[in-house]
Amino acid sequence: MTEPGLDGIIRLRRRRGHYRDFLRVYRVYVDGNLAGKIAQDQTVDLVVAVGEHRVRLAAGESYTSREVVIRVRAGKPAELTCRPGAVPILLAGLIPRRYIRLR
Repeated sequence: MTEPGLDGIIRLRRRRGHYRDFLRVYRVYVDGNLAGKIAQDQTVDLVVAVGEHRVRLAAGESYTSREVVIRVRAGKPAELTCRPGAVPILLAGLIPRRYIRLR
């Protein structure tokens, strides 16, 4: 549930130093809608309505993160970090929703 007229920020950081996907840009979805993109060693601020939101990242068509539900409040950014998941690239097709780690 969001509160109309109040804005908040989801701050997403993508950590540096992982060899996998270091050239790939992840797409950021908030509440099922494309809200931006994030590259390695980048931080993005997404302006959203205050309230609860669902965030998910995608790399390509099949490889994603799990969906994270986050509560956004006015005046303080809600922070998330992401990086490639721990699943080896050869097994990524078996567990596509763990390809990206988001928390």
